[in-house]
Amino acid sequence: MDVFDHEGPWTEDAYLALAHDGRVEVVDGTLLVGPHVTERRAAVVDRVRKAVAAALPEGLRVVGPVPLRLGPDCVLVPDLVVTAAGEDLTGDTPEDSAARVLDGTAALMVIEVVGRDHGAADRMFKPQLYARSRIPYSLLIDHDVPFAVAELIIGGRYHEYAEAGGDRPLRIEEPFVLEIDLRAATEAQPEAGSPAATA
Repeated sequence: MDVFDHEGPWTEDAYLALAHDGRVEVVDGTLLVGPHVTERRAAVVDRVRKAVAAALPEGLRVVGPVPLRLGPDCVLVPDLVVTAAGEDLTGDTPEDSAARVLDGTAALMVIEVVGRDHGAADRMFKPQLYARSRIPYSLLIDHDVPFAVAELIIGGRYHEYAEAGGDRPLRIEEPFVLEIDLRAATEAQPEAGSPAATA
């Protein structure tokens, strides 16, 4: 389906039938289009995925990007989601899981990686929707600063319980023990063939 062929509010079914590259989400029948996924951001998401996967206790896994159902006609696509290992998804990779929707009630933590090209929708609006859906934990990592903030839900709102920036690693004790070296996770990798890459 092409976006210009659609009439009226977007439903989850119409959204899933739409050909897109993962930057498109739907909120209360309205499409949101996020910024293009750069190679650097994709690399940071992959490093964070590996760090989280290595820290998870038995019974949990990290998947994503994966469509996450937060209510009627509301589907967001977090970069990563920590969920129970038994949750019904086709796989752990973006290619495997893109065809399925994970219900928000199955999410223990959502993880978003943002940069200078991300605005209020990604930094404030989407976390409000995650909180509205009572997802227990949220982690936001800005790869340009670098900076990270971990939040937990109390009384229907997220409250910060850990943060880190610059050379300080992010450390959290719940819902699992995790430490991320932000400099190492967010540093730009030299392009192949560049002097830095071949040194």
